[in-house]
Amino acid sequence: MKHFLILIFLSALLSSCITRYETDAYTITVRDSLIRENVRNAPGSGGENGTVYPSSRTTRLTRESLSYDSTYERQYPAFLRYGGIEFGGLITNSSNAGLGPGLLGVYSLADSSRISLPGHLQDSINKLPDSVKNLLPKKPTSFFKGHLFRIMPVEYQLHWFNEAPDWTIGWNAYESIAQDDSTINSLWSVGANIYIRKRFWFRDKPPYLFASPFFGISLLPSAYVNLGSELTFGSFGGFNIRAYAGLATGFTWKPFNPNNANSKSITTPYLGLGVSALDFVNKISETQHEWKDMLHSAVELSAIDIDFLDAFAGYPNLLDTTIGKLPITGISVQIASAHFPLDIWDGKFWAGTSLFKFFALGYFQGAFSVLPLRFGYRQYLIAEDLTLEPFIEANYYPSSFINLAARLRLNTFHDMTVGLILGYANGSSGAFLPKLFIPNGSKTATSFGSFYFGVSFSPKDRLNTPELVRALEKLVNW
Repeated sequence: MKHFLILIFLSALLSSCITRYETDAYTITVRDSLIRENVRNAPGSGGENGTVYPSSRTTRLTRESLSYDSTYERQYPAFLRYGGIEFGGLITNSSNAGLGPGLLGVYSLADSSRISLPGHLQDSINKLPDSVKNLLPKKPTSFFKGHLFRIMPVEYQLHWFNEAPDWTIGWNAYESIAQDDSTINSLWSVGANIYIRKRFWFRDKPPYLFASPFFGISLLPSAYVNLGSELTFGSFGGFNIRAYAGLATGFTWKPFNPNNANSKSITTPYLGLGVSALDFVNKISETQHEWKDMLHSAVELSAIDIDFLDAFAGYPNLLDTTIGKLPITGISVQIASAHFPLDIWDGKFWAGTSLFKFFALGYFQGAFSVLPLRFGYRQYLIAEDLTLEPFIEANYYPSSFINLAARLRLNTFHDMTVGLILGYANGSSGAFLPKLFIPNGSKTATSFGSFYFGVSFSPKDRLNTPELVRALEKLVNW
């Protein structure tokens, strides 16, 4: 609980470092002059052959001056990287079977046939005599034995070496580097870490491609040094593909070890592949342009989407099987979604994905998907406020199912949307067992197929029109 509160505090602190404000102060002065003249003709000056005398005049000059202050505030992105969540599958020198997170560090996280038991249980099994361990079913050896996990990685420009370009300094709200499936073979840090990186660009237009050698150090709960290099391809709608090569060495302080075990020194060379979502990368030149002029690559960017579903097939209620039929039997949760415009037909088609998707039509009918493929069409009904989006979604691992639906959505223009959804889903939970998420859920693969109706709610959902995305692509050239 203490670590969770620390993460909340760090998240609030880092969220205040997104925008840089500049204010121009002006003093505007308005000056006005008023001239009044009175002319009085001299007597006898009107004769045709007489002498014309100079006219008498009365001149009044009035000047007025009004001064007032005016201010204009400009908002700029302050960061070079502002990340949400990052996963990486690591190839390490461990002799254990490995954690088994799968490709990109995410594909096998919910695969019951690949992922290891929780660390403390796995440690207990590892301590058993070999004669006993040989009787247990063996988990296949994983190619990606280790795992990298980061929450809220951030980077800012580092002003040194006479303003040498592309140097960054940053840190992570949370970071863990696991050598294998054993808890004692992992290093982790909560806020107390710092990284220095240098970027070398291969492609300087979105999506970017660059290498960044790094040196990192952590103090708590593990004291370690992490050095190496990353190859980054992104950011595209907040998604990045990353390759890693590095060496981590250090130890965890005794008070933070399981069962207060003695500290153990760990040295882990590693190679890996990973993915990050809600992770935005800027060049230094982009931080000199206002937020309103920034490039958008996605027509939708959402942190979380929640659908409360009612399956027509009459499945047991997801919340409690002892309760009679309720209007809600299941739920759909999508984490870190991005949809991108397609230049076909009238330009309103889009394709996209989510980092994770949990989909359950009933208590035993649960499924989990990593990076599902989604294709749809957006029709504007009332200006940009009300839209109708039919879509088809292919979920292939660890669960396999097809989801065909249409969503009626109201945009509140406060980064929040609400709506209704009607659809049909058919498939199997596959290698994902609902019991992993649902108490007393199915211990074996289950199949499902039903129409459903639901209510949608997205508390952090940014919608852009395809016209805006394409217009900014043409205008933005830095």
